[in-house]
Amino acid sequence: MNIAKLIAKFMKDGLANLADDEKQLLKDNINLMSVSQRESFEKAISEVKKEEEDEEEEKEDEDGIDEKALKDMISKSVQDEISSKVEKISDQLIEKFFAGAKEQRKKAIDTGVKTNDPGRETTRDFMKALLSNDKEKLLEMSKKTTTYNQATDNARGGYLVPDELRAEVLRVAEKQYGLARREFQYLPFSGPGDERKIPTLASSVSVTWVNEGASKTSTNPTFGLVTQTLKKLAAIVPMTEEILEDSLINITQLVAELFAEAVAKEEDTQFFNGTGSPWTGILNNGSVGSVSLAATLGMSSVSFEKLVDMQDSCPSGALIGAKYYMHRHVLSYLRKLRADAVSDSDGKGAFLLPPTKADLEDILGFPIELSDALPSKTLTGVNKPFVIFGNLKMAAIFGDKQQIRAKLLDQATITDGDGQTTINLAEQDMIALRLEERVGYVLALPTAVVVLKTGPAS
Repeated sequence: MNIAKLIAKFMKDGLANLADDEKQLLKDNINLMSVSQRESFEKAISEVKKEEEDEEEEKEDEDGIDEKALKDMISKSVQDEISSKVEKISDQLIEKFFAGAKEQRKKAIDTGVKTNDPGRETTRDFMKALLSNDKEKLLEMSKKTTTYNQATDNARGGYLVPDELRAEVLRVAEKQYGLARREFQYLPFSGPGDERKIPTLASSVSVTWVNEGASKTSTNPTFGLVTQTLKKLAAIVPMTEEILEDSLINITQLVAELFAEAVAKEEDTQFFNGTGSPWTGILNNGSVGSVSLAATLGMSSVSFEKLVDMQDSCPSGALIGAKYYMHRHVLSYLRKLRADAVSDSDGKGAFLLPPTKADLEDILGFPIELSDALPSKTLTGVNKPFVIFGNLKMAAIFGDKQQIRAKLLDQATITDGDGQTTINLAEQDMIALRLEERVGYVLALPTAVVVLKTGPAS
């Protein structure tokens, strides 16, 4: 059909009087239309599309399926789970906060020293501005941030915390608490978005022996991609309003230690032992290698022989930098193991490990790292992983956006550390600072680690 005639037909009779193939032909040749013709055509197409969407929604209502409501319900389920974690963490922090504040005040009084710490005062001013909802002051402080210059007060993020507090939080988290932060390969996120693709080497090149003059076999490395996604983690730090006025309290250090401790502990729990929501930890990743105890045997039957088997199951390339990772209870079981030969005065064999932690630098030639986030002696069941061996810097990648955000809670009701006492923030002149971070982890090379499991069923 002549395009010019088809355009004229559309302008005269409208889109509804065109056949489907005529509509498609116009779409394919829209660049041949004048500006006014193109605008009319695009408007008509938009109206038809809207009518189709309305009909689809009506059909969903008739069928009893509301896709949007279903998505909202799923999203609410995830948010409820995250909220429960935040509440649990905040309950544990309340008692620690008051103990920490009391200890810091006591030290300052005992020494009689009043420290002039600009970072401490910056943090205190930031919290006072939050308490008084002084948006002008908060925005002014955010402009002085050396790393991030954007800050908006919104339901998702709140305000970016000052550089001084953020630096203290990261220092505490990376050096004093989180095993994952210390042991994983660290690649910070940059740029927009909460997701990135990381290339991994699936297979390398191979070589073959060939006769002189014979053709050579071609070979190419193959690469894969793993996706790392950021997710939000938060902790609530409670405090009295008087704390902000107390010059003896190093508020920066106190808040940083509490937040970093809680967040780093949760990171370790999820990255090592997570069961899928929000993360699948290394122990539960089906792609890692494994060694099992004999049938029906539990954690208490751990042996050095099985630890050696883990080394043999780990690729040679991952042995440099490899370590054992376990709960202190597992180490206690290993400490109780004795040599078969009777040599002690009590008639039992000598212990196979040194008697003190200071003397215990490694196990079977490899360093040992302990974490309470890994399975303890309460673990029961068959085929349950409880020890990790391998090179985590090669296997796992940790990343974050160093934008720690703060929001003030002053009307909430929270529970004290005893799990029973209810604290109404408004009635008891208290506030609670909710700090949030966005972090992501991915097991990029599962073959670089091996896990030890309890025995299978008999």
